[in-house]
Amino acid sequence: MTIQHIRILNIIFVAFIFATGTVNFLWYIIAMHASLEILNSCLLYLRHQYKLYNCIFWAYSLVLLERLRPGHLSATAEVAINCAEHLFFGIIICIKVYIYTALFSTISTAARIKRALLAFVVFNLIGIFNEVFQNDLGGRSLFVFIPDSIKDMQMNLLGAAVFMVAVFVRISRLKKHALLRAGQSF
Repeated sequence: MTIQHIRILNIIFVAFIFATGTVNFLWYIIAMHASLEILNSCLLYLRHQYKLYNCIFWAYSLVLLERLRPGHLSATAEVAINCAEHLFFGIIICIKVYIYTALFSTISTAARIKRALLAFVVFNLIGIFNEVFQNDLGGRSLFVFIPDSIKDMQMNLLGAAVFMVAVFVRISRLKKHALLRAGQSF
């Protein structure tokens, strides 16, 4: 998916948000879109599977559609949907931070594990900040988390852990491939 496709889809999405009167979610679309504009302006990003990443990053914005639905399902279904949302959010934001560190930091590409750890920590700090912010909005003590907040942070942690496992698998495959190539050169 190119940035031009995303621009068109986000215009439609923003029109839908205005039509449903749920403009409080507009900041999310703006932040995610700005992030994609930054990534797509980087030539190094465009040399990789950027269309796939664009699609994944934009598709996650569709989670807002779930939040905009008028009715609710059973309590169990609502918890499952919320858990899936936080799990995938963890994976996707970690991927995005990982890509940003590859494009815009001084951490060498050989230090993939450092970038992954940075993504893991940054994302989970964002998750904690989000729960503190929600406590503030709810008039609760900032650092006393309700069970729902604890569940959200646990799912964020699980999503970030899935990301870390994927990075470890990728690193081990790259090392194995490099060793095989080196062995064939003799």
